[in-house]
Amino acid sequence: MAKVYDLVVVGSGPGAGPAVKACVKAGWRVAVVEESRFGGVCPNTGCNPKKILMAVPEARGMAAHLLGKGVAGTPECVWNELMAFKRAMTEPISQAVVEHYQKLGVDIFQGRGVFTGPGTVHVEGHDLQANRFLLAVGCGPRELGFPGAGHVSVSDAFLDLEELPERLVFLGGGFIAFEFAHIANACGSRASILTHGDRALRRFDADAADRVVAASRDRGVEVLLNSPVFSVERTGQGLVVRSGADGKTVHEADLVVHCAGRVPQVEGLGLDAANVAFGPKGIIVDEHMQSVSNNAVYAVGDCAATPFALTPTADMESAVAAANMLGTGGVKANYTGIPSVLFTLPPLAMVGLTEEACTAKGLDYDKCELDLAGSFPWKRLGETVGYSKVLTDKTDGKILGAHILGHNAEEIINLFALAMRQGLPVSALHDGIWAYPTCGYYVRYMG
Repeated sequence: MAKVYDLVVVGSGPGAGPAVKACVKAGWRVAVVEESRFGGVCPNTGCNPKKILMAVPEARGMAAHLLGKGVAGTPECVWNELMAFKRAMTEPISQAVVEHYQKLGVDIFQGRGVFTGPGTVHVEGHDLQANRFLLAVGCGPRELGFPGAGHVSVSDAFLDLEELPERLVFLGGGFIAFEFAHIANACGSRASILTHGDRALRRFDADAADRVVAASRDRGVEVLLNSPVFSVERTGQGLVVRSGADGKTVHEADLVVHCAGRVPQVEGLGLDAANVAFGPKGIIVDEHMQSVSNNAVYAVGDCAATPFALTPTADMESAVAAANMLGTGGVKANYTGIPSVLFTLPPLAMVGLTEEACTAKGLDYDKCELDLAGSFPWKRLGETVGYSKVLTDKTDGKILGAHILGHNAEEIINLFALAMRQGLPVSALHDGIWAYPTCGYYVRYMG
């Protein structure tokens, strides 16, 4: 006999939490189904562990910039200690999430949830029936089609290495490849990035991205453009990666890591049985996060065909879905002012449109660029790379896009994101009274 709920949530990452909490508070009977670790990718095998591993490279980088300015040596990376620190922070998460849900009175099911009909899900011998379903299953590595793809490790493996190999090759030209390569390089390994296109970091503004590529190369990270992988083979000395259209360029490695894109994990969920429409970008939802083909189903986060695959947007979408499921009705996801950060050395942050996008849209805009490395908050740290570009509407001064490269970029971008979300012109940031001398103080000169 099926167990009956008001809401069944499949997946337990950031897209699950707000909806679960809101529906439990409303008196709904809720179940959460999770195939892997509770809490999802971000805190377990994604954002959080990556940022923890970046702590040592950040410390080493800051010390290196101050050599001869009062610092006499650069601290070493002790990988096994760094990994133990990472595990101490991430390993308790899954159980903590389970206990949190149990305290809320939520039923927990460990296993893969598969729809068996429009209103039923089967998981590990249990049939669950519900009035509403929320899908928050995230995404996973896309399949690789070249010979020897089975020799390539997924990103999870890099984040849990017992020892850091001497030679690493990262496949892809986006967030993950650059962040991992910077970690490996700063911790003493030889790191190479292979990307098939003529540009890396395509989601970011070209001027800012080019500076990251240059900074990466200056640090010793090999960045190769127009280098599609031809094959990977294992030899007695490790792995051999052949790249280029003819496969004649050879790279030797101890570990090859797949960073070449992730796709929504919708295969095998039985979506056809539930009449839930989906495509290459995920489950097709409307602006209320409701399935366009089954009004009992909602989808949020990386598994939904929405503009962003970020933890904060998954959280926001979950709250929107909950409001609509609970009958508030008409609540829409608002994607204005969503910041993104590339945690390299230095970090690159953006919000809004790139300059290319502004041009493609035919917008009449003003552009303000600054060399931040020459400004006091960055200069005092010995920073050699820093840059900002702020794009504003010529008519009303509203911020169209902001791009910050350098120390504290990940914090500065939040100021621009808030201004954009509130519809403030860039002059509102110029009028602010900011603490001095801080990085944030310099927003008065941006835009």
